[in-house]
Amino acid sequence: MHVQHRPMQGKANFNLTKVPTNSSYEADKQEIKSMSFVNEIVSEKDIQKYKLDELKKEFNPYTWMNGRPRGFWHVWTIDRERNIYFMLVKMVEEVGPSGRPEPTSKSIFILNIQGVNVRVLLDRIRCPKSFSDTPFIIGWSLLEISTSAGLDLSRTGAVIQILKEALTIYGYRGAYSKQAPNTTVEFDF
Repeated sequence: MHVQHRPMQGKANFNLTKVPTNSSYEADKQEIKSMSFVNEIVSEKDIQKYKLDELKKEFNPYTWMNGRPRGFWHVWTIDRERNIYFMLVKMVEEVGPSGRPEPTSKSIFILNIQGVNVRVLLDRIRCPKSFSDTPFIIGWSLLEISTSAGLDLSRTGAVIQILKEALTIYGYRGAYSKQAPNTTVEFDF
């Protein structure tokens, strides 16, 4: 999997204390090889531990009013070593020309860093039409980032770097979908 960061924000220091300013594509490739994020279908034990049903219900009250919809399974991109997970919680719809809600390329994700939820609104600005496209390029734009109390967003550079790592492994829809070979993930943030 390839990554292109535009503009570069520096390599992440994973304890969230500072963000070094030196970066290069080669250094980033080394960093990506050492990432420990993986895409998984979430176990029932982890669903209970992290209260994922409640989290989905918060963002999707209508579809979750009677609990977890039948046949639904939670997926996430998780780094167990650093206690960080990344999960899609809502596909954004907007009123279209028909006057009815229509899907958009925007999505709300939760980036949970050591128990603190960071709400991330992203726009998929580039996505291939076919899995046979080479390279398979996915582009993301950061529209909004916010958090509840507990995480100092003055360290936003480190949070952004972790977000980029998670999106790189998430690829095309995380564990919901197969990953296309020769995938490149691009960021405009």
